[in-house]
Amino acid sequence: MSAMQLRLAQLDLARQMETPQFICDFIDFAARCQYNGIMLYLEDRIRTASYPYPTAEESYSEEQIRSLLAYAEQKGIELFPCVSTLGHAERFLRHKPLQHLAELQGDMKGRFGGSHKDAFCPKHPEFYPFMEAYLHEVAALFPSPYFHAGLDEVWDFNLCPRCRADAADHLAEARLFLQHIERIHACLKKAGKRMLMWSDMFDNYRNIIQDLPPDIIMVDWQYQQDVRSYQGHLLDISEEDRIALNEKHGLETIIAPSVSSIGNLRSFIEYAENRKVLGCLVTSWEKKLSFYQRSLPNFAYAGFLMSGLSEEEAVQAMMQELFGAQDKLFEAGIKQGMTGGFRNHFAQLSESRLFSRNFFGLPYALMQTDEWLYHFLQHYLPQIKKEAGRQVCKDMLLSLRQKRLTQGLKKLFHDSLDRGLSAERRAGIKRIFVEIEQVLAELENEWEQKRPGIVPNSFTEIKAGLMEKLSKNLDSLEQCAFLRLRCCAPDQFIVQPVSILLCCDSLWHKIFQENLKPDSSETALFERFIPFKPSLERPEALRFELSGLGGRGLCYAELRYPDGRVFVPEAVSAVGGIVEHPEHMLDNDVNWAWFGKQSSKEAFQSPALSALRHTLILSLKERRP
Repeated sequence: MSAMQLRLAQLDLARQMETPQFICDFIDFAARCQYNGIMLYLEDRIRTASYPYPTAEESYSEEQIRSLLAYAEQKGIELFPCVSTLGHAERFLRHKPLQHLAELQGDMKGRFGGSHKDAFCPKHPEFYPFMEAYLHEVAALFPSPYFHAGLDEVWDFNLCPRCRADAADHLAEARLFLQHIERIHACLKKAGKRMLMWSDMFDNYRNIIQDLPPDIIMVDWQYQQDVRSYQGHLLDISEEDRIALNEKHGLETIIAPSVSSIGNLRSFIEYAENRKVLGCLVTSWEKKLSFYQRSLPNFAYAGFLMSGLSEEEAVQAMMQELFGAQDKLFEAGIKQGMTGGFRNHFAQLSESRLFSRNFFGLPYALMQTDEWLYHFLQHYLPQIKKEAGRQVCKDMLLSLRQKRLTQGLKKLFHDSLDRGLSAERRAGIKRIFVEIEQVLAELENEWEQKRPGIVPNSFTEIKAGLMEKLSKNLDSLEQCAFLRLRCCAPDQFIVQPVSILLCCDSLWHKIFQENLKPDSSETALFERFIPFKPSLERPEALRFELSGLGGRGLCYAELRYPDGRVFVPEAVSAVGGIVEHPEHMLDNDVNWAWFGKQSSKEAFQSPALSALRHTLILSLKERRP
């Protein structure tokens, strides 16, 4: 394919700061890999005269930004900023002088049930004076004509009384969103900038696309492994040709794949090949508990691919840039790592992950591949001559070590759930706990090496809490009874918390409240094992309560006690709200009772429907051998 006009990389500096030296090194790397621009995802990371609240340790000064800009100019790289101007505003709103600008005030709950303040109120009379002053200050620092205004994932929008008075229905809500876009666009245009924005909120407000200022650039992100179409993000995963829709209304498009997967990068760039796009922004997010080195092969590959090289040529150029090698076997191993992705694997150590599994079992094929790749990279590491490649390989190995430990721990937990916590399994779990502590110590040291002066050290912060939670999870295996719950969630973005109550001796006890999600998107069917006190020993009934966006299926539930007793559904006792086929929960199979409406969008647009509580009560009986 021909070279793209804009070949952009993104650094997420909002969720995790990096040192100015790292940013300069990344500029060098990006230039060598044929990028011509870098978007600094900042949110509030620049302190200015109108925004003096962040400390020097948690923000960049205007002088530091000017220095980075001067360096980038020498390397032929255009830097431009992204400041979130509506949602993703939690960093702004954590400061007391700005908290009154939040959409959620007092004990207000957001659309997902929480009270976390992460969105501005566009109707507050002090909001635009603050935001416009800050945007002008940031815009004045950057010579680039581009300025990204965020505007993605604004879920807590039009909820406060001030906004609702102005936008009482969905059409008015869409107009309110449009008015905000127009106000920010006018501000940036006055500052001499062309506005970019994420496009995902138009999954919900599609009817206003034709009214947008035509010089806005739409940035469309798609993160699935194989991009064959534009898919919606949260509210009903519908398909459309969003690039064609943008073009129809005079809007230019930048595609935005994720650096985490070579498949996503390749397929999204290929998807855009016969469509009219201005360029590509390779996004990277959430590096608080990981490092950028493991992502450099994917960044390099994407840069070369966007520059017009073929798939094979881009891989070869990446290998030469980082490793100085053309060994086909080693290349295959690196590509395998680029395919699987290296995320924060410690997230898999939470109770919700350790006690969940896909209905068809643990992913042994993937686990074996990770074990092979770990030993493969260990074998090749001494042969890598370039220091950049050695750092990449070491970071990959550190990530794979985390991944293998979490996989091993999960297997031991599920073997214990199914066949009992034997002394051998308990000893194996304890050994993995020790190894996890050792890896955390290595990661603390890596932080000090890679992010000198950046505080706090996130691995130091999580260490004590993580080990405490792991110990608590082991205590649950040893001491708790478990509710085994089989679920169906075809929409991976569903936001519908499940409350579960257990009736014992005619008294109801809440044993669970959480938004249940599968381990991966590979299957919609999964099981969750929910610990509860075995003192609740004469179970009579289970009550399920669900509300929120969209719907989900529950297939089957049973209670398992440490003494071997198992209680299963006997009959449907009561149903409330919208529950289709509640009788399916009586059988141990994969047919489901469906709670709520199937459309997330319908519930998003109707607060009454979103708040409607769907309930099901099952009487229980003891299952005899």
